[in-house]
Amino acid sequence: MTVNYIKFKSYSLISSFVLSALILIGWSQTWFYLDVTFPTENSEGLAVSGQVASPALSALGLAGFAVTAALALSSITIRRILGILLVVLGAGVVFISILAWSNPIVSSASLLTALSAISDLDTLSTFVISSSSTLWPGVTSVAGILLVLVGTVIVFTAGKWGTGSRKFERVTSGHKDNASGSSQSAVHNGIVDNSSRNIDAWDSLSHGTDPTIN
Repeated sequence: MTVNYIKFKSYSLISSFVLSALILIGWSQTWFYLDVTFPTENSEGLAVSGQVASPALSALGLAGFAVTAALALSSITIRRILGILLVVLGAGVVFISILAWSNPIVSSASLLTALSAISDLDTLSTFVISSSSTLWPGVTSVAGILLVLVGTVIVFTAGKWGTGSRKFERVTSGHKDNASGSSQSAVHNGIVDNSSRNIDAWDSLSHGTDPTIN
């Protein structure tokens, strides 16, 4: 059964782009609602976005875009290195998302401090009556897991993606060089032959022989 590795290339690039976009979208959404003792503008409680809970996700998502763009233009060795980088990025997304998801109060500490002017974590914890999570921490974690899988696929299939038309261009260039060299050689041989004939003609005249008789 023949495997079409060009499809692996297309699917890998598209998947990497979509997952990187999903990570950025998840980072921008609300992750937690905290029911706090001080008044808030939201009746559901204090809304905490991924930008507060996991600020590093934006850098990882943008790095995923950069790696995807580089994959489309790189050589086989660089593709494998970039595939490993995607695995590392995906693992980082999973780790950061689960870490924030597991402790909403710690993840929301910067927002709670901004609202209460208190930085002590134990004191901040007393302000939080209850907390609830949305789906976005889980969605972002799944996107990271899938990015790890995509990076792994790229590492093992990068050598079969093809190299475009560069090989053909090198062969064509070689043919042109050979043809050019042959033409130059033929011209050179022609010049040498004509020079030999002229020398023979002058030798015949110096001996008193008419060179046109032959």
